Parts: sequence; C-alpha cells; structure tokens
Amino acid sequence: MPQMTRGFSTGGSGGVSKQATFSGSAQDAFNQASNAINATSTSSKGVYTSQLIAQQPPSAAKFEMICRSTWSTLGFAIKYDGDLQIQPAGPNQMTARYSLKLQWGSAMGLIISQGVMVLLAAAFNWTIATYALFFIVGSMAYTAWNLSSNVPEKALSEFMRHLQSGAPAGGGFAPQPGQPAPQHQFTPQPQPAPAPAPTPAPAPSGGDAAAIMEQIKQLGGLRDAGVLTPEEFESKKAELLKRI
Repeated sequence: MPQMTRGFSTGGSGGVSKQATFSGSAQDAFNQASNAINATSTSSKGVYTSQLIAQQPPSAAKFEMICRSTWSTLGFAIKYDGDLQIQPAGPNQMTARYSLKLQWGSAMGLIISQGVMVLLAAAFNWTIATYALFFIVGSMAYTAWNLSSNVPEKALSEFMRHLQSGAPAGGGFAPQPGQPAPQHQFTPQPQPAPAPAPTPAPAPSGGDAAAIMEQIKQLGGLRDAGVLTPEEFESKKAELLKRI
C-alpha cells in the first residue's frame, strides 16, 4: 500500500508536485503510478483526463493532463505538462513524485473571459465601473493563481486517491491493464428437502371411544397448526364419531 506524504510543494518553475512512497521495486512503483495517470477522474472539483506521452520505465515518464470544470475553468479545457519521477527512498522503498505545470497558452482564453465578464458587469453597476480596472486585474490574478496552483493541487490529490484505491487490501500493487481480476467461484448448496407434513395416526378399528377422542384431539391440533382446513377437520371428525 503506498504511503502518501502530507502537503504539497511548489517547484521553482511554478509547477506543483506531490509524492507517494511505495514498498516494492522500482518497476512496481512505476506500474502503479502509471496506472493512476491513465485513470480518468470525475469529481465535484472537475474532470481530470491524463495520458502518458513519453516514458522511460522504471524511472521516469511524461504525461499531459486536461482539466475541465464548470466552476474552476468555466468549461474551458486547461492543459498541464506532467512529469513522473521514480527514485529510491530506502531499503525496498521507492518514491513516486508527480509534478504538474500549467500550459499558459491553454489558459489565456479563460483569463481574458474573466476580464470581459468584469467589463460587462461594469456596464450595469457604477461601483464596478468605477473600480473596473482593479476588478479586472484582481480577477485575472486570482484566475492565474487558481489555474497554476489550486487546480493542479486538486488534480494531484486525485492521482493520490487512485493510488490508494488501486492497491489491494493487505498491501501490494494494482494489477496491470489487461489482467482480469480474480473471479471467485460460487457453488450453490442444495436446499434441504421440506419435512413431510405430520399425518394423523390411523383410526382405531374398533369402537374404542377413548382412542377415537384422542384421535379427534390430534386432528384439532393439526387444524390449529394450519395443516388441516376446518372442512377437512369436520369431515374426519364426523367419520371418527361414526365409529363410536
């Protein structure tokens, strides 16, 4: 089971990175980290689609991620350059480090749209019109920060989630793509045969009144238990009473 490090760090180039520590070989760590990249994630924070574009197993890979969100990106497809590094962390320990860096060209449409929205709002609100320049600069700055830091940090959290859910219980690593999951066979157990309904003891051949009354009591018990219907009980009772 990968052990996740807390928090995230921002590289000098403006990228955001997260890392996870694995117990196993470098190839095991590379395989599971690559599986997390290829998994498309949909959450309340948006849709994150990523794919490997170059790899050098078991030590490094490059990938591209596209984020699309109703709130964070206003439906724009924002692209990020991704980097995966696998490095030793100790005896039988490997660290997988993800880094994401915004492709600013894919974000310009959203940033400009934010400024246009402020200008449209200024046409209907004199307060916004008075400070329109400040609102435009502020909204663009917030959008730039959100896309370059906040969105990739959430995307990397989704990678970490896939790593955690990908490892089977009890340790180990996720199966590689194309390998079927083990199937558990189920053998149906035969159902027990229903117990036969109790039948009344045979009626006495003679005119023993005590035996016949006992037989009638047994029939009454079967009627109360729902084995005999009231009509069947009366018929049997009449038949027995004729023998007294």
